Amino acid sequence: MEKLKLEPHYIVGFVDGEGTFNLVKYPKNRIRPQFLVFNTNKEILESIKNTLDLQSPILEVVRMKDLIKRRKRMYRLQVRSKEDIEKVIEFFDKYLPKIKKADYGIFRKYFDLWNKGNSGRRI
Repeated sequence: MEKLKLEPHYIVGFVDGEGTFNLVKYPKNRIRPQFLVFNTNKEILESIKNTLDLQSPILEVVRMKDLIKRRKRMYRLQVRSKEDIEKVIEFFDKYLPKIKKADYGIFRKYFDLWNKGNSGRRI
């Protein structure tokens, strides 16, 4: 079965709604960028992962009960490796997020610092 590749603007819209560009603080004040996308549909996350050619895991995460008291499975595409973050940067430099543009800018700056070996420095 052929894996689905998504249109770039679909991914941008999806990430604007369901994704996050954030920073993770590690011991000794090291800060690293992290890209996350959440959804109850694991296949859509697989398609994003495939389209961006990522090796990062898709994990099942615990979700609180919804309004009708039934548990739904929630999944998270979790991108932390330098190699995969580079692919995310390459994509979003070409197709800038609309809603999360400012968050992406901070994420991008910290990636540049990480690449230069200054991940503990503040911007």
